[in-house]
Amino acid sequence: MGLITFINVALGVTLGGLLYTIWPNHYFRWYPSIPVFYWIMGLAMAFFLDRVKKKHGDMIVTIYMIVRLCKFIIALTFLWLYATLVEEHVKSFGLTLMLFYFIYLVLETYTFYLYEKRRIIHKDEDIR
Repeated sequence: MGLITFINVALGVTLGGLLYTIWPNHYFRWYPSIPVFYWIMGLAMAFFLDRVKKKHGDMIVTIYMIVRLCKFIIALTFLWLYATLVEEHVKSFGLTLMLFYFIYLVLETYTFYLYEKRRIIHKDEDIR
């Protein structure tokens, strides 16, 4: 949880600072909602996968992919709500949301890879 928060704050402040200083015409008031959205999604995903791991350890890959699909659908819903309700810098908002999505996709994939690698090592040790 701490790592998710640290990465989210670092990425949020860095990208927000770049938008605000280098590309001010692309900065929008609702920018902080994107890092907060992905922070909440990251915490929910970690919590959900941890609960599933405890109950059904062998289904973790399937559940991970289902959670990824749900996160994608929720991100599209978030973009749709923004475009419908706020209607301000929709293109910049969408591109920033997509950038964050791909950054977190890479980070979560790497984290899941490390988890699976550790699980396989522990499984091999248990067999011996």
